[in-house]
Amino acid sequence: MMFSARLALPLLGLSPFVHSFPTAQHLEKLNTGDLRKVIGDIQNNKRFLVSGGKPIDVSGKHAFQPPNFAAGDQRGPCPGLNALANHGYLPRDGVVNMVEIMAATNEVFGMSVEVGLLLGVMGTIWGGNPLGLDPGFSIGGEVDNKAILGNLGGLLGKPRGLEGTHNFIESDASNTRDDLYMNGDAATMNMTRFMDLYNSMKDGVLTFEDVGAQISKRFQESKAENPYFYSGPYTGIIARNAGYAFGSRLLSNHSKEFPLGQMTQGVMKSLWGVYDDDTAPEGMVYRRGHERIPENFYKIPVDYTLIQLNADLLAWYLMDPATLSIGGNMGKANSFVGLDLTDITGGVLNAKTLLEGNGLICFVLEVIKTFSPNLLGSLFTTLTEPLELITEKLSAPALNITGCPVLGDLKEGGMKLQDRLIQFPGAKRAGSAL
Repeated sequence: MMFSARLALPLLGLSPFVHSFPTAQHLEKLNTGDLRKVIGDIQNNKRFLVSGGKPIDVSGKHAFQPPNFAAGDQRGPCPGLNALANHGYLPRDGVVNMVEIMAATNEVFGMSVEVGLLLGVMGTIWGGNPLGLDPGFSIGGEVDNKAILGNLGGLLGKPRGLEGTHNFIESDASNTRDDLYMNGDAATMNMTRFMDLYNSMKDGVLTFEDVGAQISKRFQESKAENPYFYSGPYTGIIARNAGYAFGSRLLSNHSKEFPLGQMTQGVMKSLWGVYDDDTAPEGMVYRRGHERIPENFYKIPVDYTLIQLNADLLAWYLMDPATLSIGGNMGKANSFVGLDLTDITGGVLNAKTLLEGNGLICFVLEVIKTFSPNLLGSLFTTLTEPLELITEKLSAPALNITGCPVLGDLKEGGMKLQDRLIQFPGAKRAGSAL
């Protein structure tokens, strides 16, 4: 099904807004100006996307429907994306494009279009097909029967979906999933990890500080258990930690009683695909891919931006500096070697400047831009379109990030940072030091 046909569902329920989006043909060569127009349309039509204090619609065309795995539906490591597909805010088959990601995450969870753009571009580049008529990716594993992933000329392999993006997007030490190299499956939730977190919730509520403690706990567990544990400058600092931040900020219920958001045990069970079952040992059972938006769920009232993400990551850094570690184990448990961010940036970023402005996000954007040419060569025979997506769409101005310092060459110990990081066994095994 083509992009324009998908939006005719319509995703946002308002035909004037839907027709402002580009067609599949336009999206094929979507330039910076076009994409800025899409973002502007979403921002300028905010009245169409903000619920006005009403709960998110989970009825009618947005009623919960479980995935049909036998028919090829895809669900993967991200509970929020799984829930959006199960309610029809994303295509129910789990194969999505960049504009759908931006629109759905904004409409339901209040993620800013800039954050949605970052997720959409990274998912398309590293897990999907940026060269097709309708650039996009699977939120689960490999698929081969969608127009969004058609026109595979220029790709060196089949688009692998989010499940196949280890150390490109998907990362070690996630909240409730196992590390990939521990059991070969980083997409299925570990019910034991879920129950540990669930039972730790004081008065049945998970606070922002509790989430920070969970990041530290999972980091130490991965370091102690996974010989290939790796925490990269993007996958560790941003991708892993953003998953925690989105869970805390965006998957919490921002009701009139709790406008700042509250993650209760009930909300967590629903959005993590856990159901009551008297026959199960814990009285609950996990159903893979069955995440659902709770009844009476309210989105965050103010869009969650990269600047707010930057602030949240730094707040957790103050709780435990290990949350922003770059490095990895050296082939055996508890052999972690970390890199000094001050050395990497030639002293431009240090403990002081990291806590000022948007330095952390600026650093990660520079890493993506610097690392991508080498990494793309293993995925595509033609690099023009993928590189344009990264250099134009993920630039600081395009993402409304200002005040980025000039970092110069990223090196560590006189060696290019990418060459240094790929020596870590986990990065080398994945073929990516992101």
